[in-house]
Amino acid sequence: MPPDYFVGVCASFADQKLWRAATLAAQDSGQAIEAYGPVADEATMRLLRPHSPQNPVRLWTLLGGMFGGFAAFAMTIWMSRDWPLVVGGKPIVSWPPFICICFEMTVLFASFACMGSFLAYARLPQLTLPAAYRPEFAVDHFGLFIACAPPEAERWQQQLTAEGAQQVWRIENQPRGRLALPTF
Repeated sequence: MPPDYFVGVCASFADQKLWRAATLAAQDSGQAIEAYGPVADEATMRLLRPHSPQNPVRLWTLLGGMFGGFAAFAMTIWMSRDWPLVVGGKPIVSWPPFICICFEMTVLFASFACMGSFLAYARLPQLTLPAAYRPEFAVDHFGLFIACAPPEAERWQQQLTAEGAQQVWRIENQPRGRLALPTF
């Protein structure tokens, strides 16, 4: 197998406390890690990212809403001036009837911006599963993937086994098609 396919080491844990301790030890060493669990674990997420930045999706939602509101007012004013109809003695450009259209377009563009920025920042859709993912990580086991160079792999395998991993294996990321499960 060519050496450029090597990615790192993966371990499977049956106990959540052992998994959490191994994850924190790997993170403290400065390695790039991925943690897999069958349920969302808020405590582990807070331990792994104690100072997570504010989510930028809120800003994109605000900007999308502001753009939608300005676009709605610009569109209604442009249409009213392009086809002037005097109704009931009102001025051609009268803002009270434009408020409904402005509100609707504000909500529409804010929701589009929110959904688009969420998908972009979450890197979705992810059409290829990670090479370290195993189906048991979604059922009853906890997984830890550590990205490392081939010379460090043996040391990480020994360390993860000493920290209570049930199974430890090397990961080679071979090219595969979309939505294909990794080979075991």
